[in-house]
Amino acid sequence: MATERRPAKQAISYEKLKEFGKTYLKMPVPNQYLNEDIVVVVQSHVSFLVAVAGCTTRLNPSSMSRMLKELYQMGADANSVGHIISRAFAHCILAGGKSKTGQKLAPEVMAVYNASLAGKGADSYVKRPSSDSCLSQECQSSPKRTKSIKKSLSSPSGIDALYARGSSSTHLKVITYSP
Repeated sequence: MATERRPAKQAISYEKLKEFGKTYLKMPVPNQYLNEDIVVVVQSHVSFLVAVAGCTTRLNPSSMSRMLKELYQMGADANSVGHIISRAFAHCILAGGKSKTGQKLAPEVMAVYNASLAGKGADSYVKRPSSDSCLSQECQSSPKRTKSIKKSLSSPSGIDALYARGSSSTHLKVITYSP
């Protein structure tokens, strides 16, 4: 039976999200968040996104909307702004993960992605005291992502050597699955 993939959970507390919103977000301007180019949205909110990326790899649109309603007393626009900023954050995480070198990505997108990998904000975009740092234990609850390369056998001689009697690979166990 295949394992079921579940969406990643937001690992940042609402209080921390609200604190980052107070510190790094300005009053949303329609020409910044209604732009068709998602990179413009990232560039407009890069300090906030980098700060959040140090704590989580997923930004929940509903908690983002709720935060905007509380901080800026926004009406129905808070929902659309929250969804757009969340989508911009997701774009940074996905595009950074798919990029091999990062040369074709905007530096702001790479800064958000690198902050999510490092578990801390990029100092070139966010200056924050150590007490605000997401390196504290409340943001370290989720494991960080790592990339690894698995060795595969592609030559017939390598496969024969693996299964040959007297091979040094006797620690391998063959598991069969019968439905």
